[in-house]
This record gives sequence, C-alpha cells and structure tokens, in this order.
Amino acid sequence: MAALAAMVSTAAVTSAAPAPSAPKDVSTVVETPLRFGGYDAAVAAANGYEIRTTPDGAQYSVKKGTLTGVIAQDVVNGNCGSSWVWLTAQGNRSVIIDTGFRVRDAVATFSWTVTLDDSGGTTKHDFPGFYDADGLVELKRFVPGLTVGPAAASVTPFANFAILVDGAVCFSGGPTDPDYIY
Repeated sequence: MAALAAMVSTAAVTSAAPAPSAPKDVSTVVETPLRFGGYDAAVAAANGYEIRTTPDGAQYSVKKGTLTGVIAQDVVNGNCGSSWVWLTAQGNRSVIIDTGFRVRDAVATFSWTVTLDDSGGTTKHDFPGFYDADGLVELKRFVPGLTVGPAAASVTPFANFAILVDGAVCFSGGPTDPDYIY
C-alpha cells in the first residue's frame, strides 16, 4: 500500500497532466507454481486413499487396499500445479479479478482469497471452496467502486491452498498482477 501511495504522490508532484489510462486491449497473464505442502490424511481417507511413509520418511498417497511396499509412480515432488491471478480494468472505476489454479487431481476443497490494493485501500475477496473433479478451478469476480490509479491483485503464498482427493495439500506460489484503474 505504501508503494502505491508513493507512486501516486510522485505522479502528483512530477506531472500536472492527468495520468494516462492503460490500453483496454492489453492483458497480463501471471502464473506461479503451486507448491506441495504435505497430505491431509482425513481428506485422503474420506476419498478412498491412505497416506503411507517410506523407510526414509517420505510420505505418499495410495488407494486403500494397495499392496504394502508398492509406491505410486506419481508421487508429488514439490510441485502440484500452477495458480494465477489476472486483474483487468474495465473502466468506470471497476475491475475483473480472474484467479484460480490447475492441479494434478480432483480437488476435495480449497481456501482462496485475492487481495486487491488500489489507491483507495486494500480489500480481500474470498472464494468459497468446493469439490472439482478435473483439477481446474477458475474463479471470477467483478469489483466496482474502486479509486482511479495504480492497482494490484495478489494471491498470498502458503495462505491459499487446494486439498486434493488423495489428501495432497497444494499451496499457491503467490501470483500478482498490476493494472491501472480508470
């Protein structure tokens, strides 16, 4: 927020002309990786999986009834997908927030919040979790009544996550997208 205030203050001091608006046909796509953060054993069990541990301490998820000693080939090694946030100014002091994630398996639930900083302050936009069978969750929101000037939308890393049906917990890498509200 201080950076936004500094940009606005600097613009006011160095130029008497109104700030130009961003081109309407330009969009920025910012994606960052989701990071694997462990397993939720209760979610895994509720969906027919169990969490096992190798002799060296690494955990992995398998369907219940899988023979002991058989390790799945698709063990997550720190990256379970990608997350994104796109901020697109719409004119009339409004924006569209487009956010979400793509993961390797069906989603049991998730917790997702976008922080929007504009020249008028900071707002949080929560998106309720739900089951998603294909692992692609796309969330959009129209936000009116903002303040003209620079803005940025962000998904806080490690505070936003998806829990997959096999119990894997995938955390957002923290994408951010700036735009200019007009």
